[in-house]
Amino acid sequence: MQKHVDYETGTLKAYRSKQRASEYKRYNSMGLTWGRFSTWREQRLLSRELSRYAWSSDDNLLDIPCGTGILGKLLHFFPFQIVASDISPEMMELAKEEYPVDKLVEFVQADITKTGFDAGSFACVVALGFLHRVPLEIKRATLHEIAKLTNNIAIVSCAVDTPLQRIKHKVLSLVRKKHIPAPCPVRLKEIVIECESVGFKVVRKFMIVPFFSAVAVLVLEKKILINKKIN
Repeated sequence: MQKHVDYETGTLKAYRSKQRASEYKRYNSMGLTWGRFSTWREQRLLSRELSRYAWSSDDNLLDIPCGTGILGKLLHFFPFQIVASDISPEMMELAKEEYPVDKLVEFVQADITKTGFDAGSFACVVALGFLHRVPLEIKRATLHEIAKLTNNIAIVSCAVDTPLQRIKHKVLSLVRKKHIPAPCPVRLKEIVIECESVGFKVVRKFMIVPFFSAVAVLVLEKKILINKKIN
């Protein structure tokens, strides 16, 4: 169920303050918050998925949008050379301490829909916590850019729209007046179609915490590589 969302004010400029960046990091990585629990769960699942592949120190990974570096601690356990990118310098400033210093290539300020990186620059692109914020046309532009940048794997997350999630949000809005659901969830079937339309095969998809969280993670492989394996 897509809502009208202003991409510029709702996302591009939404985290361009030190206070907002600090609040975001605190909610997702400190204290007894739902954000911290769901982030922990997401990290465990991401580690499992990344471990399915044989990576080397020659492989480059793009973490975009990197936010405050929530993915950084997980990447200490993998041999990637890392590029971290976000539209917000304020968010990236808080991310610097999270990544392994011997593997971090650079931080780059960029819009995820038009990054400026060369095509096929990365063996893996990870895009978490973004697609749920933006309308369909930005989802499509983002997936198109990710498909261009990766020469192998991409992992993305997206809030999904289901009848159970709608019921959950109605109940929560009555109990917690400040409850704010994802502004642009999408049916899982629809986001799979969008991924496939830009040249990916969805090899795995799963909810990070079924029912309690609307967030789904999709593991994507380039179809051209899959075809080569078959042939």
